Amino acid sequence: MKYEKIKLNNGSEYEIVPGGLRESSDKTSLTIIALMGDKTLADVDSEFDTSENVEKIIVLDSEGESIDIKKGYRYEVGCKKQKDYVIGREEVVIKTADAATTEASESTETEVPVEKEYRDVTGTVVIIELSTGDLRKEVDELKATLAEQSAAIDTLILGELEG
Repeated sequence: MKYEKIKLNNGSEYEIVPGGLRESSDKTSLTIIALMGDKTLADVDSEFDTSENVEKIIVLDSEGESIDIKKGYRYEVGCKKQKDYVIGREEVVIKTADAATTEASESTETEVPVEKEYRDVTGTVVIIELSTGDLRKEVDELKATLAEQSAAIDTLILGELEG
């Protein structure tokens, strides 16, 4: 089976299962369901947890042509592995009981009635959730910046008072 792919800013590519790219209507979150391939969960988590890698995600069709670009995602808010996930369907041809007797009794070429069935194909996937912003993280970063600036101001004031 050929799948769509996504390409991260660092060049890594991941095969996406059918329906495995889900963007929220307000474009603040993106869920990606991708085949694990030869990567470990730690490898995947590390790549998607680096904001530079997910700032721009290129969606490629099964032939490798760009069909969409997702921008603005900065934070990974979830990354989990799931086994036995349905990654596609395959057609299975089953000969009917009538077909077996028809084949046995007739040696000439005739159409053999067959029945088609579809079977789910399963595999191990990784489910990644991205977000455009994590307010808690941004608040923590602002607090750290303010603490650094406050310490610098205190140092300047003490230097003026002593000097």
